[in-house]
Amino acid sequence: MDFRNIKKRNLYEEITNHIIRFVDEHGLQPGDKLPTENEMVRIFGVSKTAIREALSVLAAKGIIEKKAGVGSIIKEHNSSDLLETVTQQLKMQKQTLQEVLEFRRGIEVEAVALAAQRATEEQLQAIENAHRELIETNNNGGVGIEEDYRFHYLIILATGNSFYETMFDVIAPHYFEAIKISKIQSHRLSNHYLQEAHTEHQAILNALKSNDEETARIAMRNHLLNNETKIWSNDL
Repeated sequence: MDFRNIKKRNLYEEITNHIIRFVDEHGLQPGDKLPTENEMVRIFGVSKTAIREALSVLAAKGIIEKKAGVGSIIKEHNSSDLLETVTQQLKMQKQTLQEVLEFRRGIEVEAVALAAQRATEEQLQAIENAHRELIETNNNGGVGIEEDYRFHYLIILATGNSFYETMFDVIAPHYFEAIKISKIQSHRLSNHYLQEAHTEHQAILNALKSNDEETARIAMRNHLLNNETKIWSNDL
């Protein structure tokens, strides 16, 4: 397969599409492994962070499974299934949703503080790009589920802690669904909720750029609690 240089804008989407084509053209089956992250860095000519973004979205959608020490394993049968999975998510029970929301608070509040200490310039730029793409998507009438997910996932990567990344990957499908519920509800109820989320993300980003751990904690906690209030105060 002849891979061309991938455009920087919406990079993870380009990589995701190329991975799906790679699976189809090489006849990979459920249980087969994808190339390693380092191999994909070489194939696509992009950073490992960009590869991880794409793999995380694929894992969240149930297309692949990321196994520590093993790599990324194919879960779906063919490209048709892969593309359909993009719009098919698990239906979550309220109890499960509550547990995911509580887990988010438990992991993300401290994760963002670590990211405030450790994020590289490249990581901060990637987080800001996800933030700007979410705003652009919303301004164009889109919901922005993947962009929102990426914003939070990139903060997890910026902790520099492999255990945070592993735990995040384990619950990725449930995590993605929780964000989906929140974003669709905001989109359905009022544009004000979407704008509110933009402001909250900006506050988190500002704290990260300032290496301000405590402000980052407060901004993330406020953001997640506001999401929970929004979800439980309105009919799902």
